Amino acid sequence: MTAFSIRPETGAFCLPIEELHADVFGPGRFSRAAFRVREEGPHDPALSFLAVGGNDSAELLGSVRMTWIETSGSGCRGLLLGPLAVQQRLKGKGIGKALLNTAVDAAREAGAPYILLVGDRPYYQPFGFEPVERDRVAMPGPVDPARLLICAVDAGVEEKVCGRVRWSG
Repeated sequence: MTAFSIRPETGAFCLPIEELHADVFGPGRFSRAAFRVREEGPHDPALSFLAVGGNDSAELLGSVRMTWIETSGSGCRGLLLGPLAVQQRLKGKGIGKALLNTAVDAAREAGAPYILLVGDRPYYQPFGFEPVERDRVAMPGPVDPARLLICAVDAGVEEKVCGRVRWSG
């Protein structure tokens, strides 16, 4: 069992987080549609979290970030979850799930009506994520429609969310 703790993201971890993203996602991460949204504006550090461990609790084990977004068709503001990244050697140890639970709880507390992400349904479905209705939401780049998922924090919000996703700072 790997001992870790979850804490809010701090500026001291900016470089280690970028290195983790490079290791987990490689250079292709810059062409992904979700990355293009994040290029429009910064993530919200208050809703972004780290998993740390090690003897001095300073080793970065994983990270999840949340970015405020809205959709052009509705102006409905919510959050884009990601990237969620865990050191390759620690996959399957519960770190990603702990980060995801913390992020979803924080989104609820912040009053976000929904959380959008691009990811694998089998992994995210237990956390309340379901596929977005086909052609309802457009990312600023190609996305497999089966991987565009939404967690409706407010009941019925998935019927309001439509149009192109863009940053909303």
